[in-house]
Amino acid sequence: MATSGIGGVGMGYGYGYNTGYNNNMDYESWVNNANDKADELKDKYTSTGSTSGTGSTSDTSKPTTSVTDKYGTASTPSAYLRSYQMALEDLEKSSSALQIYEKDNVFEKYEQALAKADEAAKSGDANAIKDAQDSVEKAFGNMVSAIEKFVDDYNTTMSFLKNNNGMTATAAEDMASFERSTLTDKALQTFGLSKDKDGFLSVDKKKLTESLEQSYDFVKETVGGQYGIAERVGTKATRILDSPVDRILGTNSTEKTDETSKKENSSSTSGKTSSSKSAMTDSFTSFANFAKSGAFNLTNYYAVGMLLNTVG
Repeated sequence: MATSGIGGVGMGYGYGYNTGYNNNMDYESWVNNANDKADELKDKYTSTGSTSGTGSTSDTSKPTTSVTDKYGTASTPSAYLRSYQMALEDLEKSSSALQIYEKDNVFEKYEQALAKADEAAKSGDANAIKDAQDSVEKAFGNMVSAIEKFVDDYNTTMSFLKNNNGMTATAAEDMASFERSTLTDKALQTFGLSKDKDGFLSVDKKKLTESLEQSYDFVKETVGGQYGIAERVGTKATRILDSPVDRILGTNSTEKTDETSKKENSSSTSGKTSSSKSAMTDSFTSFANFAKSGAFNLTNYYAVGMLLNTVG
């Protein structure tokens, strides 16, 4: 017997699975619980041909890796920051759509569709039942698409960092941090995702669909829960967007500002107007673009003040 109304509706329509997850548990307990569940489902989701009825491995769907080289290699720090900002904003948005604590996330919309389908079934209205079932199918498809979009945006960000590893000292560090924000490959494979040696994710749409149908609560919690991959990756993206430019570029803006100030102080007053234009350096331009991404923290305000003083 289902422990919740939504769970009951889900089981009635062939979707839903109660795993007994506790959102208040600490991270270590959550990971242990996820790993236990992964072991439990391992045989079911990693066996070849077991669900096709043919015994042939050719009938088993293969995961597809979508690595979009959308931004390529940046030629300047400002180009790097502009592209990185866009990649992070996309990743932040797709992560948010999967987080169960965010308003109008795809899991919430799916459960709302299930609830309406339950109401329609009780009414006995054939048209209402059909419309409700169509809404459930659409909401279910939106969950799959949202996970695929998250994976695509994650891979795009990882690809950008890999291509620009020589541009900044922090690119490799950020790439490793994002990779750590995802689960192990074994755990990911239980619901149709996988991870290669470089940290890129792949989606096996068939297995993802099967796991959402048969182990809905497990996928929901593992992807969008308190310690789920969407929350951890999305939080990482937000943290970088709110970071000061000198941290992102791996530079010391204070030292650069002091050196620039000495040069400007030694120049004549008549040359200040023209030199101030050239002093709008790559770092300042990139900061102005990057800072639009989120709330300004005190470090950003300080950096802006120093740079404005520099350009006189």
